Amino acid sequence: MQLRDKLQRDIVILDGGFGTTVEQFGYDVKHELWSSNLIQSNPEAVYKVHKAFVDSGAEIILTNTYQASVQSFLNIGIDRATARTYLATAVELATRAAGNQAIVAGSLGPYGAMLGNGSEYTGDYEETEADYIQYHKERLDILIEAGVSVFAFETIPNIEEIKAVRTLLLDYPHIEAWISVTLKDHDHLSDGTPLEAVIEVVNEIENVLAFGVNCTSVNVIDAAVDKLIALSAKPLILYPNSGRQYDAVHKVWIDQEDASLVEAAPRWKEKGVKIIGGCCQVGPGEIKELGTALK
Repeated sequence: MQLRDKLQRDIVILDGGFGTTVEQFGYDVKHELWSSNLIQSNPEAVYKVHKAFVDSGAEIILTNTYQASVQSFLNIGIDRATARTYLATAVELATRAAGNQAIVAGSLGPYGAMLGNGSEYTGDYEETEADYIQYHKERLDILIEAGVSVFAFETIPNIEEIKAVRTLLLDYPHIEAWISVTLKDHDHLSDGTPLEAVIEVVNEIENVLAFGVNCTSVNVIDAAVDKLIALSAKPLILYPNSGRQYDAVHKVWIDQEDASLVEAAPRWKEKGVKIIGGCCQVGPGEIKELGTALK
């Protein structure tokens, strides 16, 4: 009941972008697994980043497992048993940092994140429902075994993957989850699916307690928020990027004009958004400012 209880509150602060904060802290994340590689190479760095967000006022923190799955570890030569251990370690690090100040949600990034070709930003991949289910189910089971009961299926750019999550969650009535998507513009999912069709699917999933948008600019979310509120039967969760866009081809961040998260967030709160945090390039300092602006 952790997430359900949080959603009874006026506003809840989520953490920021883990991978980009790791970079800002000076750790090397140039790896196929991005920041998830630190689970094996530098677990204390993972703990420090989590703790920085908790100390900045985050009331929900996400495990450093966005890009981590058994398959993604297998892809770099790590055996299945060790991969399972690393995923459990990610939970332990987040739980230790959270203490009694925050709840831990398991981060489950999209299938495209495992492909490593930038398709996680476009939704340009076509797999079977069984492929999507297998990808998410294996790590979901591992994180549940490690003690997680709240899950974020996040940064999902593809409507067929959302439908697969709907099917998967029929077998997990005891967990609490949210689904968060990326937007191409204020009317469409990254793969071009109209928002109406996306939210219609999410509204059907009983144990998805919130719906949201992340890894998308403040400007796009600002333009979409009224439609999101009107269409969603679930409370809203918003955690945008900070105003820089990731070029997946050249693997660099590009500055772009964007509104301020800290300035936009009070407007979103007034409209009824329940959980607000940050994604890429939003660090502990911004989360502290966000908390001050919202509380």
